[in-house]
Amino acid sequence: MEKKKVDWSALPKELWLTIGNCLDSRIDVLRFRSVCTLWRSSVPPFKQTTVPPLPHKFSSDAVAAGAELQALLFQTTVYLMQPLVDGEPNSSNSKPWLLKLEESNSGESRLLHPITNSPLRYSPKAKNFNLLDFGVVELRKSYSLKYRQNNAIIACVNKVVVMGQTDLDNCGIFKIFDGGKLGFLRIGDEKWTHFDEQNSHYDDIIVYKGQCYVVDRLGTIYWVSSELKVVQFSPPLCGFGGQKHLVESCGDLYVVDRCLDRERSERYHLEDNNVIFGLHNHVHPNPFFANAAVPEAIDFKVYKLDQEWARWVDVKNLGDQVFILSNDGSFSVSTRGFARVKGNCILFTDQRHAHLPGVAGSAARKCHSCVFDLEDGSIKNVAAFRACFMLWPPSSWLSPD
Repeated sequence: MEKKKVDWSALPKELWLTIGNCLDSRIDVLRFRSVCTLWRSSVPPFKQTTVPPLPHKFSSDAVAAGAELQALLFQTTVYLMQPLVDGEPNSSNSKPWLLKLEESNSGESRLLHPITNSPLRYSPKAKNFNLLDFGVVELRKSYSLKYRQNNAIIACVNKVVVMGQTDLDNCGIFKIFDGGKLGFLRIGDEKWTHFDEQNSHYDDIIVYKGQCYVVDRLGTIYWVSSELKVVQFSPPLCGFGGQKHLVESCGDLYVVDRCLDRERSERYHLEDNNVIFGLHNHVHPNPFFANAAVPEAIDFKVYKLDQEWARWVDVKNLGDQVFILSNDGSFSVSTRGFARVKGNCILFTDQRHAHLPGVAGSAARKCHSCVFDLEDGSIKNVAAFRACFMLWPPSSWLSPD
C-alpha cells in the first residue's frame, strides 16, 4: 500500500508553538524552522544555555602558586544520521553515520571524530545540505572543560558530566580528575568541592536516570547523593581488567572491563610534573607524555547490572548494539535495520591523551581507533571492520589530509 505524504506546513497554527517549545536541541529547531516560512516565524532560532566561566586552579613552576585560570564548559552532541529517500529511511542502500558536534558558549561549532574527538576539517567545497534529507536521532550529550585563555583541554580532568544544564540556578557539574578523584561545582560557586577524598580510584562517571553514578577500579558502582555522599549501588564486580567504563544501553547499566597489557601509571599531579596543560612550557618540557608507556587493550569483558537481584550478569553477546568508548563518555547505538553495519562489538581508542590541543612538546600521540568483536574476541583496526561505516560523514564534507 502506497504511503500518503503529509503536508506538515498545513498543521494547525495552534500546534506550532506547542511543538516548538518541546524542542531542546539546535538540530531539532533547525529542522522545524526549515519546513516553511510560517513555521520559521513561529519559533525563534535556538539559543544555547550559556554557562559562565568556571574557576579552575592549579600551580606550577611557570605560573605563580595559586594562580587561577578560568575554564569554559563545552558541550558535544552525538547524532545518528541516515539519508532519506522520498522522505523514508532506506536501510538497504544508504549507510548511517555518527555526527559528533562540539559547541562553544559563543555558538561556534566543529565536527569531531566520534571516538577520538580529533577535529574533522570541513571542506570549503562541500555543498550545503538540507537537514530534512536526513533522519536525525540525538544519541547523547557529553561535556569537557577547556581553558578560557586558549580553548585548550584541561588534561588533568578525566571526565565531566552535567546535571540540570538547562537551569543554571540548579546546574551542577561533576568531574573525575587527577586520575580518580571526585569534584563538584554548582554554577555560581567560587571553587570546586572535592568529596570522598579518602578514595582516589574512580574510573568513570555517568548520569543515569537523572542520578550521578561512578564506578571504581574494582567495578563497584556508587551513586552520589545531593549531600555529595558516595553510596554503594552494586555488589563488587572484582573484574581483573585495568580500566572500567560505564555504559547505558536500552535502559540498563553496563560495566565494560578493559583488560590491559600492562599496569596503568599512577595518577600524576600538575605541580609534580611541571606541566602547564594548554600552555607551551619551553623551560620545563613535560616528559610524562613523551616517555610514559601507555597500556594497550588486549581484551574486553562486559557485565550488565541486574538491579532487581543486585548481581552482575556476564554478557557474551550485545546483539545489535555497538558500544562506543570515547574519551568524553561512553554510549551505545543500535544497528538494527542497517544492513551494512555489524553489531555485537566495542569501538574504542587506546590513546587517552591523543589530540589534546595545546599540550606542550611532543605530547600528542597518534590515536588509533580499534574494534573489539565479541563474537570471536578479536581486536582489529576499525577501518577494516563493517562498523567503521558509522564513523565518517560523507567524504565530500571533509578536506583531504
